[in-house]
Amino acid sequence: MPLDYIRTEGRAGRLGARLMAIVAKGQHGRVYLAPTDEHERVAQIAKPTDVPDTDLPKGTLGFRVQNYGMTKHHHLFANRPLAAVATFCDLVSEVRLKLAKESGGDEAYAAAVATYLAFACDRAADAWSSLASWRPTVGATRSTFARQALAMVWDFAEANPFSDSCGNWDGACLAWIEKAVSGLPAYGKGSVMQVSAADIAPPAKCMFSTDPPYYDNVPYADLSDFFYAWLRRTLHTTYPQLLGTLLVPKAEELVADPFRHGGKEEARTFFERGMSRVFERMRECSDPRFPTTIYYAFKQTEGDEDVDDDTDEGNDISRASTGWETFLQGLVEMGWQ
Repeated sequence: MPLDYIRTEGRAGRLGARLMAIVAKGQHGRVYLAPTDEHERVAQIAKPTDVPDTDLPKGTLGFRVQNYGMTKHHHLFANRPLAAVATFCDLVSEVRLKLAKESGGDEAYAAAVATYLAFACDRAADAWSSLASWRPTVGATRSTFARQALAMVWDFAEANPFSDSCGNWDGACLAWIEKAVSGLPAYGKGSVMQVSAADIAPPAKCMFSTDPPYYDNVPYADLSDFFYAWLRRTLHTTYPQLLGTLLVPKAEELVADPFRHGGKEEARTFFERGMSRVFERMRECSDPRFPTTIYYAFKQTEGDEDVDDDTDEGNDISRASTGWETFLQGLVEMGWQ
């Protein structure tokens, strides 16, 4: 039974929200009910006090919500969904302790189950934030990240975790993790190593297949904080070193973010130097028996200032992609063909 809200101007000019409708199941499909005063009162009183107090970046690519007073990650949730996400995260910790006890002290098994449940909690955060909108054409909620940005949503939907409709815990969160786990191989050997490509050095011989950052297109680390804040709440005692920082480390991230590096030119210089260093390392350590594959789907273009943006005349020959130029130049300068 999702609830539909519209944002309003609250006291002292602060942003608020007003409950507009309750979406319920009827005999012949969805029905839309007018809310009562009791519905609104119940929605407001469920306000947790112990929630991640981490800050959103003051400025970064693809973020617009800070201009409306949303400066912390917990500001991205209405009271009731915020309480729900926090509660589910805390219950995962209880599940881990109970499994470890019931399995005779098998901490690895308990940690594995807790990890998968933590992923489900992150899916819950994606489905239950106040940036999740309603899709009237299909009668369902849309998740927070319909695209790679945190954009403002003026009318949002609140899903019921305990229903059997869109955005619920069992179907939208847990079931997808179960599907992924059931498809994983339960045998064989493999390893995962988290390391910067700039730190790889000979005599290592590697086969590279990479999808590198797209210049200034996506603020990967800043977007990851949305999920990391809840992941850390759930698993920081399970993986204290991995989740030791309050937010995702960002200093070495190869993204041309002018907010982070002091301007557009400084961001370009940082990205170019970093990518050149990575390509150089990759060339030194690549195994000549195998090709190196790089996937790059950068689409952003910069227009010639002398061209009239209101017409298409000349745009095809006067528009260039800074991301592509930077990327290819780095490959050529490091001796790749």
